[in-house]
Amino acid sequence: MSFAALIASRYLIATRASRFLTWISMLSLAGISIGIAAMIVVLSVINGFEIELRNRFLAANAHILAFQFPFGIDDPAAWMKLIEDDFGPDLTGVSPFVHSETMATKDGLMNNILVRGIQPILRKKTRDITPYVEPKTAIDALTKSFEHPESFPGPKPIILGVGLLSILQSKVGETIKLVAPESSSFGELREFLVVGTYDSGLKFYDNKIGIVAINDAQAFFRMKNRVHGLEIGLKHPENSRDIAAIMSRKYSLTIKEWQTFNKQMFETMEMERAVIALIVALVAFVASFNILTTLFITVTQKQRSISVLKALGATNWQVLRIFIFQGLFIGIVGGILGALLAFIISKILANFEIVHLPDLYLLARLPINFEVKVYATMSAAGCLICVLAGVYPAWIASRINVIDGFRGH
Repeated sequence: MSFAALIASRYLIATRASRFLTWISMLSLAGISIGIAAMIVVLSVINGFEIELRNRFLAANAHILAFQFPFGIDDPAAWMKLIEDDFGPDLTGVSPFVHSETMATKDGLMNNILVRGIQPILRKKTRDITPYVEPKTAIDALTKSFEHPESFPGPKPIILGVGLLSILQSKVGETIKLVAPESSSFGELREFLVVGTYDSGLKFYDNKIGIVAINDAQAFFRMKNRVHGLEIGLKHPENSRDIAAIMSRKYSLTIKEWQTFNKQMFETMEMERAVIALIVALVAFVASFNILTTLFITVTQKQRSISVLKALGATNWQVLRIFIFQGLFIGIVGGILGALLAFIISKILANFEIVHLPDLYLLARLPINFEVKVYATMSAAGCLICVLAGVYPAWIASRINVIDGFRGH
C-alpha cells in the first residue's frame, strides 16, 4: 500500500479523537450505498420488464412475420423453401400460421377468441411455446391432430389461454364451441376439446387466444390450403430489422419484424428507463454531496496532521492523493455494499409477491433481471462520483500552508 493510501485508510478508522468524523464518514458511506442500490434495483426492474415482455411477445409472435393481404398465401411450402434457401444460415425455422377471430361459447357464456392455427413441430423450431403450455402433452395432441386427423373424429383439440378458460368457466377435458364464421348457416357452432392451457403472462393474449393445429384452423375457416402468413425465427433477433428490410425488397410479401409489434410500448419503456435512471441518479448525486462535506470536514480537522506531513517532506501531490484515495475507498466500499444491498432487495422482490402489478403493466408479477453489467457499471459510477467529489477538498488540502496548519491549532 502506498504512503497516500495508507494515510487515507488511517483517516477513515475511528480513533478517540476522530470518532465524530468517523460517524460522518459512515453516514456518507451509507448514503452512497443506498444510492447505488437504488440505481441497480431500478435498472434491474426496467431491464426485467423489457426482456420479459419481449420474450412473452415473441412466444406468441416470431421474430419476423411474412403475410399477404387480403387472401393469404396460397402456396406456403414454396415460400418457406424460398426463404430457407435465401436466409437459411440466419434462421431457426419457418412456420405457417392461420390467425383469425371468432366467438367462443360454453354454457351460455360467450367471449371473442383469437384462433391461432400452428404446425406444432415447425412452430417449435421457430419459437417454442412449450414453456407456456400446461400440460406439456397438449402440444402432442395438436401434433397428433395435424399428422393423423383421423385420431380426432369428434371435437378437435384446442389449447386455451388461461384467462379465456376462466372467462368461459371451463377446464381441461371439457368441450367449448366456436362460431364458424364461414359457415353456410349463420351462427353454426363447432365443438373443440380443451386439451391444455396457454399462460404467457400477457393478459391480452391469455384472455382471448386459442391454439389449434393448422389443418383444423384451415378447415374451420374454410381456407383449403391457404395460410394467413409465415412465422420466421432468427438465430440473432437483433438482426431482424436488416433481414426484414432485405426480405421486403426481395419478396412480394408484407414483412414485419418483432420490434414493430407494440412499438409504442417499447419506446415508452425506453423513455421511462431514461427518466427513472435520471431521477435515481440524483439520489447518488445528493450522496456525493455527503462525501464532499465529509472530506471538507476531514480537511478542516486534519490541518495540523497535514502540516506535520508537509514538514516531514510530503509534497502537495501526495497530500492531494491522500484525500482522493479517501473518496476512492468510500466509493469502493459503498459500491460493494450497494451492489450487495441491491442483490438482496432484488431477490426479495423476485421471490415474494410484495409488489402487485395492475393490468396496465401486462405482467402478473415484478420481473427482475440480474445482469452483472448493471451491477458493475453502477458500482463503478458510484465509485467515480466519490472520487470526483473528493477532488476539490483534496486540492484545498494540498494548498494548506505548513505554518497556517500549526497556527490554526
